[in-house]
Amino acid sequence: LAAFLPWCGPDFRESALLSTCNRFEVYGVPVGAARDACALMVGRLADVGGLTREELEPHIYQKEDREAVEHLLRVACGLDSQLLGETQILGQVSQSLAAARASGTTGPQLTYLFSRAAHAGKRARSETEISRGATSIGHAAVTLLEKELGDLSARTVLVVGAGEIAELAVRALCEHAASEVWCINRSMPAAQALAVRNGCRARPWAELPQALASVDAVISATGAPHAVIYAEDVEPVLERRQGLPLVLMDIAVPRDVDLAVGALPGVVLHDIDKLEATLDRNLRRRWASVPRVEDIISTETEVVMDWLHGRDAKQLVAELRERARSVADAELGGALRKLNGLDEDAQEIVARMANRIVGKLLHQPTKRLKSRASSEDFATYCDAVVDLFGLTGEPLHKPEGLTEAGGGG
Repeated sequence: LAAFLPWCGPDFRESALLSTCNRFEVYGVPVGAARDACALMVGRLADVGGLTREELEPHIYQKEDREAVEHLLRVACGLDSQLLGETQILGQVSQSLAAARASGTTGPQLTYLFSRAAHAGKRARSETEISRGATSIGHAAVTLLEKELGDLSARTVLVVGAGEIAELAVRALCEHAASEVWCINRSMPAAQALAVRNGCRARPWAELPQALASVDAVISATGAPHAVIYAEDVEPVLERRQGLPLVLMDIAVPRDVDLAVGALPGVVLHDIDKLEATLDRNLRRRWASVPRVEDIISTETEVVMDWLHGRDAKQLVAELRERARSVADAELGGALRKLNGLDEDAQEIVARMANRIVGKLLHQPTKRLKSRASSEDFATYCDAVVDLFGLTGEPLHKPEGLTEAGGGG
């Protein structure tokens, strides 16, 4: 990925990559027309992936200008994620900007855009419930466990199983700073691999009774077609617990923990039905927040567009004034040579008059140009000024000049 950014080279003033588990996006400020730049991006993405353009194009989406700005803001706010409102993307947006800075490929426009996107993402999460509440079974189990036991930093939790759901539970326990996390599975190598990946401790299946006697809680998530923990497994260890409650979270389908276990004294059993009801409530809360998040995105998009238009207006005004001054200076020099014999005071008066004429002639066009910076016809105004006054700046067409190409899976 790092090798891709320098390839943008002279064709892009600025460029940045955003790469996550399900997206690879390239943001750029092109030198020429945006559509030509998008075609160039697709060609280079194909080269990086060892594909032909024809193979890659069906998987590519392209956005320009306002659409590119709005898209990045939606991504940062979690509306374009596989899991609505997930928080990891916000850090990835910031990391993308940092990587572009380190590669020397970013500039004022992308720096402002990505910084504003991160700001929008923070607003969405602080002002709405778009990221509130667990939305995965593993995280929901740990959240409920925390409600039962309080702070997990002094608790030992046993995770039964070594599959995807079990690993999500292990990661959630680590995120919640559980004191110790033990992994147990009928396959010891699988338990060891899970433990190594997450910095935990693996236990052999034969030690299940000892583990049940020692831990504060159990999260069970095997793929077994039948229960793996029965009342006869749990009842003998309850005396050894000396009255300490044992909390079991059964998040397997079908159930890992026989229902009779929940009837034992000193045992608290939660099953997946309760957790799924919690997840449904949390997800409904998140979806209910989407309109408010979209309002934030709309507001922040306007802020970005106003800044980009204003920046273009300032650059064009500066070039227009510089061109007028150069013409005035050349004419003034020729006039003063013909008016040979003027003293310094008279020459100064003539020079000030020339400057005032330039200023007065440009005052209204400058004012109008700046006032149109946020209007839809701003590009037309800019192109007209460039054409009428013979300026060197390229016609803007799309004033902010941003483009983005990417793919997801």
